[in-house]
Amino acid sequence: MKKYLTVGFLSVALLAGACSENVPRERAGEGSVRFDCMVATSVGTRADMKALPQEHVPDIAALRFVITGDDGVEVLSGTMEDYDQPLLSAGTYTASFSYGDPEAEGATAAHFTGERSFTVVARKTVTEPVTVSLVNSVVSLTFSEWFNKYYTDFTINIRTTSGYRAGFVGSRDEPLTETFPVYVKPGTKLFLSGRATKTNGFEVTFPETLVGTTEPRTWHTLRMDAAQVGQAGIVVSLDDTVVAVEEIEVELNPEA
Repeated sequence: MKKYLTVGFLSVALLAGACSENVPRERAGEGSVRFDCMVATSVGTRADMKALPQEHVPDIAALRFVITGDDGVEVLSGTMEDYDQPLLSAGTYTASFSYGDPEAEGATAAHFTGERSFTVVARKTVTEPVTVSLVNSVVSLTFSEWFNKYYTDFTINIRTTSGYRAGFVGSRDEPLTETFPVYVKPGTKLFLSGRATKTNGFEVTFPETLVGTTEPRTWHTLRMDAAQVGQAGIVVSLDDTVVAVEEIEVELNPEA
């Protein structure tokens, strides 16, 4: 009997020892965090909010994250698809979230970021809400009915000082009403140029003109219009602010 009792006491002692090894880990203070992420699907204009194309809004799983301690040292990084709420030492942290390339510009170059400071509590899982929002500026062009009637065909170009260029082509047979948005860097100057053919057959050009400077997290709209009867030239406005754009006739046959 003593033999069996000895074994029994030994087993209990071993189990107690195994449990005691876990106690210091809990007392050292470890917990986890669950991020309740939301991606903002709209962006402000000068007047209201405008919905982004759904295909440009990232899935939560595609977001990249970096968690840093209060000393600024990175402790964890990856994508939300792989995030499994690992244990972290109790303390204060900051989680930064991002999607896209901040240096890219173009029709698919949407760049989102978000940040949240939080505190890990020992032996608990805290839930932290995070909102991830668009960082870039958005630019789209709209064309009035009068513009589409007055110019039988046209090409409008935009350029940014940060290096992006895009051209938009329309005609009486295939009129443009609004272009798909493009994403450009905030704080970059925006230029417009182009060419068009009037209903009288004359071709004109619009020399490159500075139309404004983009703002972060803002959807800018360039409206193309034609002057009413008795007035000359094209009428361009950026977010309802009229911009003077010169119209120059092209001499198609200078020897005639």
